[in-house]
Amino acid sequence: MARRDKDADDLEALAAEIETVRPYLDLAQEIRDAVELFATDDAAEVESLVAALDSIPARERGDVARSIFDRLSPDRQWAVIERAFGDDEIRDYLERDRSARLAELRSTARQQAIARQARVERRLDTGALPDAQEVTLGLFLPADVRAALDRGVASQVCARQIVLRATAVQGELQVIGDTFNPRRGLFVTAAYDQRVFATEQLMSHAVVRIGSLTETETESGPALEPVLYPGARVDVEVDGVLAEGRLHLGFVLIGDEDVYAVRN
Repeated sequence: MARRDKDADDLEALAAEIETVRPYLDLAQEIRDAVELFATDDAAEVESLVAALDSIPARERGDVARSIFDRLSPDRQWAVIERAFGDDEIRDYLERDRSARLAELRSTARQQAIARQARVERRLDTGALPDAQEVTLGLFLPADVRAALDRGVASQVCARQIVLRATAVQGELQVIGDTFNPRRGLFVTAAYDQRVFATEQLMSHAVVRIGSLTETETESGPALEPVLYPGARVDVEVDGVLAEGRLHLGFVLIGDEDVYAVRN
């Protein structure tokens, strides 16, 4: 029993030692590769080995320094920064970091605001989406859509998922992807199978308009309102051609915000 405990302790100590040197293993491997390459190449010049070894620290020292820096306490980290950089460099770095964090917070706040409005109004105006905003639509068979609204993106019977990115032109969206049965659920019927999906699949990078066909026709025929309603049919316009959808809107993701799913 004591022997087994000692073996376990030895293995634990070995694992801890390996973990300690892990940040340096890639560097050691690259140095060994450079030496072996030189040793096996009779035509290699000494300068080529020196150049190879000199280039390794230039590429790797940032990662090694980061692994060491991350283990320091905040006080020691700040002391290192003060000694390594001048006041102007520190100020510039902090300003860049602050700007990046603010941009991320603004993006998250914007997504939350759009999702909140769509949730309250029970409609999403695709024409009001800001440029570059990503939206994911989950489309379902009419018989499945009501239950899907509560579950949101977690629903396993999603028939089709479309990922779109808003463009600078109001109401126009660029297709990122259009996937049949993305959860591999057992919903597939003859009413909507892979063959039917292929007839209406949106091609990646295509620019489309998504919304609802209005009952009131214009002089040129039906019009597409760029508004989506939870549970309602989703229609599309591609290259000026309107198409009535077969599926209904079961969930909407605005960024990572699941708009209509029930919140516990």
